[in-house]
Amino acid sequence: MWILLTDVSGEKVAVNFNHVLSYNVYGTGTRIVTLSTDLTFFVKESIDEIETKLGIEMKS
Repeated sequence: MWILLTDVSGEKVAVNFNHVLSYNVYGTGTRIVTLSTDLTFFVKESIDEIETKLGIEMKS
């Protein structure tokens, strides 16, 4: 599954969720998506919300 994230400078980054290293809850209702040691995003959607929007079901 590919999703499009925007970094703080406004650059768009396409992310394949199969390559996400971790997806963790972070305090204020956001989640941390870690793609590599130097590429991390904060997102507001839960993994369930992302799956629903895209009409897919992620395998564990």
